[in-house]
Amino acid sequence: MSYVGLYDDAGSKNAFYIIKDKKIGRKRVGFKEFENEQEAKFAHRVQKHLAQFDLAPMAYGDVGMIRKYDGELTAYGYLTEVARPMPNCRDEDCDGECFQSECSNGTTIDEVVYDLGEHGLEYTDSHKGNFGYVRRNGKRVAVVIDLGIESFGEWDESIYGEFDYDADEDVDSYGACNCKECQKFREEQ
Repeated sequence: MSYVGLYDDAGSKNAFYIIKDKKIGRKRVGFKEFENEQEAKFAHRVQKHLAQFDLAPMAYGDVGMIRKYDGELTAYGYLTEVARPMPNCRDEDCDGECFQSECSNGTTIDEVVYDLGEHGLEYTDSHKGNFGYVRRNGKRVAVVIDLGIESFGEWDESIYGEFDYDADEDVDSYGACNCKECQKFREEQ
């Protein structure tokens, strides 16, 4: 089956596409694109495991590529349930990214990060852009939505496996920001 992805959003490393006219059950489906196949496979393993415990959106199928709206193929990624983004924090003392646990979003983020730790993950990228909400049994549940290798300090390899670094690539480049400014900076070095 062929999917057409409509560009929706991008963080510093990965892009996200909404799959036009595609739902699984009542859930909207998107495609999370990664820099390479190894990163996509790792994130897919982690997300599939965490989804069983309502800590991440559902991940569907296997790692692969889809066709973008312009006809080009994406890099490797996988189909995933679309989560609603975490809302902007209304707390006066919040820094906007909710790094502080005193604000309402920060408290929710801390609870999810604690649960991730209970599942063998040291999550080190805790800001509101990496968390969202899905519906489970009619209730809104907070989940982590950024599961790229750069978001983890350590993980339990007995659960998630080793990260398969590409022998042709510099190990230090994994987890590096991939926005155009950072790419340009690395090229100049």
